Amino acid sequence: MKQKQIDSASSLDEMVLKTSKANDKVKISIVDGSFFETVPKEHLIYQMFLNILRGHLEKKHIKIPSELLSEIEKSLSHITDQTIIAASQTIEKASVRPRLRIMAEVHSEGNPHSSFYPEISERSFNFIIQKSIYEERLAEIMRQKIPEVKIFTIRHKRNGEHVVFQYRF
Repeated sequence: MKQKQIDSASSLDEMVLKTSKANDKVKISIVDGSFFETVPKEHLIYQMFLNILRGHLEKKHIKIPSELLSEIEKSLSHITDQTIIAASQTIEKASVRPRLRIMAEVHSEGNPHSSFYPEISERSFNFIIQKSIYEERLAEIMRQKIPEVKIFTIRHKRNGEHVVFQYRF
């Protein structure tokens, strides 16, 4: 039963990061998606549109009742599908078809290769996962397969503890 649970955990979203082309500074990591997603993407999208609205209201000194703003927030909470947002739009009488692209900037604590995590050393390969009940079993397996593996915990400011399995080369 435990083995099956460990296998199902491997279906989580993951990202591969590589920094620096210089061989003596390279860091390569496979990172569990939980490290990056502190807030669900759907929530980020509608909150972004709500922030844009609030910014325009403030800039133009427009006051609206909090009840109306609450209703607008409820309506915006349905705008969650990035594929619809990114699709070209047909606007009557317009000679262009506008489309929106959503880009994100990562806070330094959201990048395991930043100076925020000095434990992630240069010339290393890292496997970074959210701290869980499976880490001890995984650590045991890793130590058997790769005795040189270094295992430690880093603390994400917004998303808790993550376990790092690091191999230096």
